[in-house]
Amino acid sequence: MKILYAIQTTGNGHLSRAQKLVPEFSKKAEVDILTSGPLNDFPTYKPPIKHYKGFKFFTSESGSINWIKTIFLNNYFQFFIDVLKCPVRDYDLIISDYEPISAWASIIKGVKCVALSNQYVLNSKNVPKPKKYSRLVLTAINFLCPTKIGYGYHYRPYNENILDPIIRDSVREINTSTKNEILIYLPTYSIDNIINIINKIPVQMEWTIFTNRIDSNYKSEGININSISDNLFIEKIGSCYGIICAGGFSTTSEAIYLGKPMLVVPVKAQIEQQFNAAALEKEGIQILKEFSLNYIDKINEWIHSPTVLHINYEDNSGEIVNKILKTNT
Repeated sequence: MKILYAIQTTGNGHLSRAQKLVPEFSKKAEVDILTSGPLNDFPTYKPPIKHYKGFKFFTSESGSINWIKTIFLNNYFQFFIDVLKCPVRDYDLIISDYEPISAWASIIKGVKCVALSNQYVLNSKNVPKPKKYSRLVLTAINFLCPTKIGYGYHYRPYNENILDPIIRDSVREINTSTKNEILIYLPTYSIDNIINIINKIPVQMEWTIFTNRIDSNYKSEGININSISDNLFIEKIGSCYGIICAGGFSTTSEAIYLGKPMLVVPVKAQIEQQFNAAALEKEGIQILKEFSLNYIDKINEWIHSPTVLHINYEDNSGEIVNKILKTNT
């Protein structure tokens, strides 16, 4: 049996899940990896057979998705060509972690494709939802990566097709501690913007910013600026006081597993993160609309009185693979 495991490379969440699941699928079948999106040096189980430019989401300096640029600056002709050339017919099953080229190629060419991503849960009736969200954007999310069969991840098992988060082995192996250090991982915010806000917070803490916008680590105004190195980030999240992060699923899930306080700043107009934030807020986690000077008091309040959500997610990657193969082959 041959499986194509297709990964969308925006952020590290889709890739980190692949680190756990691809080896499990490889025990049962011959597996190739395909990727699309921004070039990302996050390690995968094996090199991809193909990387496509894919579909790009453009963001502003304030952290919101710029839908005008996103709609009009993507190359749809190249996307269509890539869909036609995508070699899905060489495989018995396609696994798509929100990778649109393989999903569309599977629809067009009649190959079975299973969605395996937290975007899939957005359509569930039982999942906590934000008070306001765009149904048009939700339709666009579904249209971008269409599938008839799917499984999703969430913090709680809201229905039978929702799975526990995939926690990487490197995170499970951490011996946690608590230092006087706060991590900030807000990839869509500029470093200068974050530093300006940190300098207005009246708390004596060590601050470390993780970003994908630099090539080497440095200090600025006493604040650590680190490239988003996988090993260093894992080391730091295991020993930090708390983390201020976007609403991405993998980072928030790992913080929950480690029992680390979170202050979550979901990316504006990114519907998946808005849904994640709604679920986290229901669990008592503090949510900010934006990381700005307008919320200094809220940030300070979180530092002095954070809410901790700790769930010891079991390693169920083998069970997930068995469930998918049993029902789809």
